[in-house]
Amino acid sequence: MRPTIQSTLLKSGIAIVGVFLAASAASAKDREIRWAEDLVVARDSFLDRDRSYSEQARRAAREEIERTRKNIGQLSDQQIVASLARAAALSDNAHTRAYLLRNRSYWRRYPLRIWRFDDGWYVVAARADAVPLLGRRISHIHGVPIEQAFEKVAPLYAGNSGWSTYMGTYTLTSPDALMGVGLIDDAVASFSVVGDDASLSVTLRPEPLDPRTTPEESWWFLSPQHPAASGWTHALKSVDLPPALTSPAVHYVFSRCDRDVLYVRYNRASNGPGAETVRMFGERLIESIASQPPRKLVLDLRFNTGGDLSLGQPLIEALARSNLAHEPGAIAVLVGPTTFSAGITPAAWLRAHSKAILVGAHPGDRPDFWAEGGNVTLPNSGLVMHYADGLHQYSDAPVPPGIKEHLPLHIDVRSLEPDITMSWSWRDYIAGVDPIFQPRTCLVSAAPR
Repeated sequence: MRPTIQSTLLKSGIAIVGVFLAASAASAKDREIRWAEDLVVARDSFLDRDRSYSEQARRAAREEIERTRKNIGQLSDQQIVASLARAAALSDNAHTRAYLLRNRSYWRRYPLRIWRFDDGWYVVAARADAVPLLGRRISHIHGVPIEQAFEKVAPLYAGNSGWSTYMGTYTLTSPDALMGVGLIDDAVASFSVVGDDASLSVTLRPEPLDPRTTPEESWWFLSPQHPAASGWTHALKSVDLPPALTSPAVHYVFSRCDRDVLYVRYNRASNGPGAETVRMFGERLIESIASQPPRKLVLDLRFNTGGDLSLGQPLIEALARSNLAHEPGAIAVLVGPTTFSAGITPAAWLRAHSKAILVGAHPGDRPDFWAEGGNVTLPNSGLVMHYADGLHQYSDAPVPPGIKEHLPLHIDVRSLEPDITMSWSWRDYIAGVDPIFQPRTCLVSAAPR
């Protein structure tokens, strides 16, 4: 019997569907193989190189990776990456991490930048569809109260409560992070905010991934003057800025302020591009102190997230030897949750070697932490995992056996808790008020050209 046209088309259709399903199955199998290879590299290379894990924590991280490896087929790419981030965070060491949002741009972001003030999470900068959210307090993300949402993403990064909050400014604005922890099912999410006038909910879609391989700090978006905020609508666009937020891209600067106060802002432990070096800046500052001794010196480290501690150490040691260092409270060191890594070292040194006081909030790490190290790039996904293998121990706790000779500095401090605790409220911020240091006038001492 000759086949009918209808039966021929039917068989042809079945054949086409069969080919499609076979290709789909092959693609899924290939995906599982690639992820399995990456997970093995993370388990056998990354975990073995990092020295910050306790044995118990290392076992837990291996178990996390193994559970994910056995369930690749049931997990999305975002969930697998989130599992790897959690495995790194089990180290309980903030330098041990997956490079997802801050140091690299592996995950996408929504078109808003947020900050957690002492009275809530607020939108400080926005663009595109997120502009109506600007200047308002976030109450919910996709129907989940903001603090519950933060609890979901917090395990993606290690660190103390301050650093965990800082990392939340990234993860709470990333659709991939929210999908990775199961808070949303796809990349679209609603952000609900409240303001003095009314409540509002806006549905946001992610911006295209920016293939960035350099860091982006969330604190940059606290100031409309930072180049990173160019093109964004900003909450402080028409507000006079305090010294801490003026020209924030400048790594280091000092100013002569009213009441004979010398204000020194040290935002990054690295040589500023096209600027005088940290060494030259330090020498100029010490010379200025010697020729015109101030009544007080304010060293602002609140936005110093690290760099090369050796560059600024001569300056910090010189400050600790100055006459000001012998007067209780004559040097005030401003610290906060984004005082991190090499940004912590000056605060610890001055607490240990002078009568300086710490003012603000606890730095973004403990006195003892593991840093240095290097990167392991997973071969298929391209995800970068950073391991830490150099101990920085600034407390007076006993040094672990076999490590003492590798410590970069000898600093003994009881803690890094501020002597005077102060924090930033939204009300102060939106008014352009710095609750810790708000002089009437400051004259910047610019570097000679």
